[in-house]
Amino acid sequence: MTNMRVFQIQKENVLIINEDKQYTDTLDNFKIDSSLNLENINEVIYDNYQECCVVNKEFKEYPNVNFEGYINNIDIYIKAKVEREYVPPEGPTEEEKVLAKINEIMEENDTQIADIKDAMLVAVLTDDTELQEELKQEYIVVIEDTNNKLKEVNVND
Repeated sequence: MTNMRVFQIQKENVLIINEDKQYTDTLDNFKIDSSLNLENINEVIYDNYQECCVVNKEFKEYPNVNFEGYINNIDIYIKAKVEREYVPPEGPTEEEKVLAKINEIMEENDTQIADIKDAMLVAVLTDDTELQEELKQEYIVVIEDTNNKLKEVNVND
């Protein structure tokens, strides 16, 4: 069986099929995607299965070099359509920014607390009471610093 090749303009819509690829859009968007003018062409039925070429309700010679070219360029039109329709993702919302900042503060806090816990374990095992007191004070400072940073995020929110 012959691979399907179609170029149609009907009711201000364009359909192009080239084997397993398909492009469909409005005529105005096709003109943008293809950079073609298609002046005075309102309706086209061009297809290899029926071997017909009808332009504005008039039969034309088949095959038609122009329509074959449009079908062959389907990848260009598909790519142009994708680029034209692409909407870049929005940046993070204010809420997401605040949450990211809170996560960053908590990650830093967790790292500092883990380091203090590891040092405290060594201090307890070696019975170094002076180091234990220093680590308790350091722990209090880290907690206070974390709380102040979190309050600052909430104030700026």
